[in-house]
Amino acid sequence: MECFLHARAQELVDGGLMVLIIPGYPHGTPLSDTVAYLTLQLIEACLIDMVTKRMVSEEKLDSFNIPMFSPSPQELEAVVERNGCLSIETLKPLPRQTDNTVLNTKLFASHGRAAFEGIIKQHFGEEILDELFDLYRKKLEEELSIVKPRKATSLLVVLKRKAN
Repeated sequence: MECFLHARAQELVDGGLMVLIIPGYPHGTPLSDTVAYLTLQLIEACLIDMVTKRMVSEEKLDSFNIPMFSPSPQELEAVVERNGCLSIETLKPLPRQTDNTVLNTKLFASHGRAAFEGIIKQHFGEEILDELFDLYRKKLEEELSIVKPRKATSLLVVLKRKAN
């Protein structure tokens, strides 16, 4: 995230604004209790299944990395402060639907695909995508009870480029 913010700061004029909506979680929440962590764990489990079925090589799986930063508001504040070129104008969690009684696994899986398809396609190739995300949806259905209690939020962040 620090490299991303540094690069974006170089693109902004003094006083210019940048608006981000990023996945996050409440302060003090262990990473293992977040939706982001669960999502990556399930994608990893699907890829391991595909290695077992010889659809993906173990070497490809071992060399795969998803660079992801899903911060608490306090962690994001610290990153922006270290950057030094930007200031936070607004930082607030976006309202979420609080009814967790029904989880649309197909919709949840499509969000996962939208987020990770590009990096997975680049590393493993396009031919595994449909099978991978079908497996992902099935694992979501199997693990429904552990999906619901996870903590997540989206953070609305407005950053301003400081004058040089």
